[in-house]
Amino acid sequence: MRRQRRQPRQNPYRAYRGKSRWGRILSWTAGALAVLLLLLAAGAWAMFRQEWAIAGTIRRLDAPRPVYFMEIEGDYHFDAFLQQGGASSDQEVSAFLTEKISKGFYTASTTLSGTGCSVLSAQSGDGSLLWGRNFDWTGSVPIILRHVPEDGYASLSTCDFQNITGSADVLPEGVVNRMLAIAALYVPMDGVNEAGLCVADLEVNEGGMPDPDTEKPDLTVTTAIRLLLNRAATVEEALALLEQYDIHPSGGISHHLAISDAGGASVAVEFTADGFTAIPTRAATNFNLAKGDTSAGGESARTRYETLLARLERGVTSPEQVRDALSAAAQPDGAWTTQWSLVYDHAAGTASWYFGGNFDARYDFQIVQ
Repeated sequence: MRRQRRQPRQNPYRAYRGKSRWGRILSWTAGALAVLLLLLAAGAWAMFRQEWAIAGTIRRLDAPRPVYFMEIEGDYHFDAFLQQGGASSDQEVSAFLTEKISKGFYTASTTLSGTGCSVLSAQSGDGSLLWGRNFDWTGSVPIILRHVPEDGYASLSTCDFQNITGSADVLPEGVVNRMLAIAALYVPMDGVNEAGLCVADLEVNEGGMPDPDTEKPDLTVTTAIRLLLNRAATVEEALALLEQYDIHPSGGISHHLAISDAGGASVAVEFTADGFTAIPTRAATNFNLAKGDTSAGGESARTRYETLLARLERGVTSPEQVRDALSAAAQPDGAWTTQWSLVYDHAAGTASWYFGGNFDARYDFQIVQ
């Protein structure tokens, strides 16, 4: 039998040398690209590490409409924002966030839509704070944000992602949109903190909010809300903080703030040429209470205000009664409809959300985990 000759073992180096010139070039190119991609990935991770960590906390709630939850630990440049003098417009806030979130690669914008809302403050049978708010607008993408700053109070707040993207059709999904959602920290529409401070932004339909220009540092309405949630435990402390800043309108509309605390104080902060006026009140809608004209904000604002006062007069002493009062003042139809409702129970440390005027489906969150 003829013996089969054994094939010699191939040397990889010789095999490579045996390739054509173009084959060698392609091999070197592929290797160089692989190294470059690894370096770019490492650089991107180092540059956006904090942003990716925050974006990774975003999750969609099991709700009939798009609703999201996210968490931020640390101040995420808010102290630096205050140290630079804040911002006197939405455009300046956007410029700051573009630098911090996207490092200039894309624009992180903020703009504030009008809000036709309702707020009430009450006390439970044992004297604990109960607070509620309806946010009324057209087409919103709510994001519930739990924020735990390095030096301040933990809080839960609500942002409308539409105020970041300009469209209710854009969702905080995908890499870029998740990164953009970080701007929610700077545009809360309402919120409650662990000390029991509650703050909500409401549009003033009759207009007239001044745009001050003094030597004080600047804040827009929403960045003022973030400041209060982070650093104020009481209405008194909140007012003292607001006095230190020029507060500027956002979105080309007029605003007032409803602020309540765990001690029972509750005011509407209405901005004037000299600063602001704090009007003690248990309810607020869309007109300035200082003028005493309940019709100034329109028929809907007057009706909702009177509805809340009637409920308070009858007695609101439980979270369920706060929910029912908000349901009575909700706007199910028309140009502006109730996008979300928030009920806060200080004794339980719980904030509960209802979406789209559906008061049968409740979503509960603890301020402190």
